[in-house]
Amino acid sequence: MHYHDKPRLFDSMDDRSLLLTFIGLVVYEKKFHMKFGSTTPASFCYRELLNRLSRLDRDFVYDIGDWAAEYSDNSYVPMGNYRGYGPRQYFAFWDDYESRVALERQAKEERLERKRAEGRAKVEAAKLRHLERLNTIQQLREKTIEDCILVIEKSDESVFYYYELIEEWFNNKSLSDNQKEKILSMFPINSTRHNIRKRKNLEEK
Repeated sequence: MHYHDKPRLFDSMDDRSLLLTFIGLVVYEKKFHMKFGSTTPASFCYRELLNRLSRLDRDFVYDIGDWAAEYSDNSYVPMGNYRGYGPRQYFAFWDDYESRVALERQAKEERLERKRAEGRAKVEAAKLRHLERLNTIQQLREKTIEDCILVIEKSDESVFYYYELIEEWFNNKSLSDNQKEKILSMFPINSTRHNIRKRKNLEEK
């Protein structure tokens, strides 16, 4: 009853005494209806038996543990686990659990890596698109404004794609009133706040 006050009680026993003590504790607890629950000394005693597997017969120790799990009405005997597992079922349960956790962790890492790869691909695609846009604008600088306006009108790209070039025209006062009106008409009335500010910025120039 006072084994908690003697932490070296079980590990000071020889193997035979430890084994007999464990069996006695399991039988005693059930026979006298002791409601130890998770504090049962039997599980602490069995833990010491497991610590000695290097010199004891593993199958025999597991057999004793499986017997205790089946015999006892305390689900914490012998493994100290509320599931009432014997050692073989207990270790199989944790092996399966750890395998599932490892697979889930691997799957999570693979999902994260895919997202990172997708993110990198998007960044590279955005960089390439940005370079292509700058190159297009540079080529348009070599054309007349009227020709450029025709290209922008027929383009599948949004008018904002050419914004830098258009802003240059407005800043340099290079546009006639008709050209200004035509270009501003290309900007959508309903758009994002950012795009609306861009259009308004041109109108104020």
